[in-house]
Amino acid sequence: MPRKKKVVAEETQLEDIKATLIADATAVLELAEVPELEEPEEVIPELPKRYIANLYQEREPLAKDIFAGSYVYWESTNQITWDSLNPQYSTDLEILSESDILVSKEGQTYLVSRWEKPKEWIQNLPWATLGERYICKDVLELYEAE
Repeated sequence: MPRKKKVVAEETQLEDIKATLIADATAVLELAEVPELEEPEEVIPELPKRYIANLYQEREPLAKDIFAGSYVYWESTNQITWDSLNPQYSTDLEILSESDILVSKEGQTYLVSRWEKPKEWIQNLPWATLGERYICKDVLELYEAE
């Protein structure tokens, strides 16, 4: 059985049909009342963080500073713990962690209570006076899951 030839419209006719369809669709969309969509509020749960303050016995410029241990503040429990205490300095650091600190920052000097504001206490250790022997170079901020 022979196939029948189909008549193919010319390109100009196809362009006319396409333009008509687009115009009709645009008109329908303009008439339709589409309620404005509100952007959903993105809810990101606050993940608890931990702050790690590394303490060193100050020896520079004569020798390298010696790592003495770390204080770790946990947001989930609002407590400060110790980590990697060097046995030679552990007693001093445990006693130091029980007291308030004197912070000298931006031309001001003030006390920060370890018991009333433990998070602020650990964040201000780099600017605190930690006796004659110890310094805190920085405070690392990590998520507790890291």
